[in-house]
Amino acid sequence: MSSPRSPQRPEALAALCAAVGRVAEDSLFACAEPCNGPRTAGLLQARPMTEAWLTAAVAFSGPFDGVVRMTLPRALAGELAGAFCGVPPQSLDAAQIADFAGELTNMVCGLWLTQTHRSERFELAAPSVAAAATADVAAMAAPDSGTQGIVLNDTPVLIALTAGTPVA
Repeated sequence: MSSPRSPQRPEALAALCAAVGRVAEDSLFACAEPCNGPRTAGLLQARPMTEAWLTAAVAFSGPFDGVVRMTLPRALAGELAGAFCGVPPQSLDAAQIADFAGELTNMVCGLWLTQTHRSERFELAAPSVAAAATADVAAMAAPDSGTQGIVLNDTPVLIALTAGTPVA
């Protein structure tokens, strides 16, 4: 069930991708662009099977509840964290990189909600971050998965939104 104020998936994913692009450009000195399904699948297939990935999730509540998820290679998260903090990526440990992946998702979720629901109040939960297996990442990018591919610094990233549960 969805609320009249809850986002519709295609429009919401497009706005979420725009938020990723804005955060990338404004805060990370990075470039992001949306990526269609076949290109996303091809980029994911070209990645090493042993590559480490992270999935960060930020739940939000307000006029409707939801979760924004971002899945990206750990190496990209380290590169972006280094740019954000002004330090070499190799100086960051695994916990700092995971924390940054969560903060990146938090920034994207917050910007998306602010831009699309300006007059409504939402609360964001602390981000949760977990390792994602490469095989799971490929499944997340399946055509009917509700996930949008993005190319961020020439690297595939997946963004997903689960939203629309009205708050009683």
